[in-house]
Amino acid sequence: MSGLYVHIPFCESKCGYCDFYSIKRYKDSGFASDFVDTLTTEITQKSYLFKNQTVNTVYFGGGTPSILPLDDLERIFRAISDNYNLAPIVSNSNLSSIDSPLSSLECTLEINPEHATDEYFSHLQRLGFVNRLSTGFQAMTDNGLRYLGRRHTVKDNYRYIELCRKYNFNNFSVDYIFGYETLDDFQIEDAFRYFIDEGIPHISAYSLGIEDNTPFMLKLRKGEIHKMDDDFYLRQFLLIHDILESNGYNHYEISNYSLPNLHSRHNSNYWESVPYLGYGPSAHSYYDGSRSWNARTLQQYHRQIAEHQLFEENEILTPDDAFNEYIMLRLRTRKGIDIEYLTLHFSNYIEHFNKILRRRDLIEYLEVNDGYVRLNINGLFISDHIISEFFV
Repeated sequence: MSGLYVHIPFCESKCGYCDFYSIKRYKDSGFASDFVDTLTTEITQKSYLFKNQTVNTVYFGGGTPSILPLDDLERIFRAISDNYNLAPIVSNSNLSSIDSPLSSLECTLEINPEHATDEYFSHLQRLGFVNRLSTGFQAMTDNGLRYLGRRHTVKDNYRYIELCRKYNFNNFSVDYIFGYETLDDFQIEDAFRYFIDEGIPHISAYSLGIEDNTPFMLKLRKGEIHKMDDDFYLRQFLLIHDILESNGYNHYEISNYSLPNLHSRHNSNYWESVPYLGYGPSAHSYYDGSRSWNARTLQQYHRQIAEHQLFEENEILTPDDAFNEYIMLRLRTRKGIDIEYLTLHFSNYIEHFNKILRRRDLIEYLEVNDGYVRLNINGLFISDHIISEFFV
């Protein structure tokens, strides 16, 4: 079992809070050909790394993958299917016809709401390989979208859901951002009641982060926007959790909620340390106990692939690195740390782990039952701090 991530580094405009690598390009402006040439070359070059793997998830992220012409998307997927052993592709409407959806390929495409049109969805349906969609609503008021610097409107959000239903893309996710000064609890309640009424299968709810070298950080330093305090973030985090869990959603990772069996298999693979390869500028890979990453800029990436260099850098994980990473990834999830697995694979660290587990300042944030150690809901909110306490 393994996954593939394809990074499409183009956006029509850069969101003020985003620190992912992307460059400005306009939809259907003929910019993509050289990039797709390089990307398909990279896909072919790296295929021997997974020659004995079955790929069960493919994820097209960005950037804005929906900025690419769909013929180019098909070309990329063809390079993948020609060079990798893919699990069977099953459409959303036919998932119930196989013994286990986990044995099929989950292929996710990120789409911007403003790109959701009948023409686009009809073409995408005909291609036949994408069976999961993800989009960034981010807000459900036009004022909120303006504050966040988004190009689309709430009407675009409504249209996206209508088109998902119309064209049988029944496995889809929406992103929502909370924790900013113009967002109040009533707006959150209205947004999530709408999501629940619509039966949105998967919802990712992220607190607004203000990162270095972003337009939002510049605005913060100028006093044009204000960062909210922890009590504000916690109240909205708990409000979203309570609304969704009381309506049948599983809060399976810090920022992610799904209806039963509709979690993101691709992202879950990350948290369960399943090997994956990343393609495109700045994409990361994990396999055979090592982490690797590509050149960050598009120009450097083209040069890397032209020189037949698989990665720009590679890091072999030490035993300490592997332990820390297991703790970090598993405590992000509500499933938590498998004590039996920890004992079997990290026996040298059990004494250290148990010592931290008994600390009085951490006990109130942890649950230990059914052979697992996990963070409770208040622990999830301060997970970065607690996770770092377990590191060696």
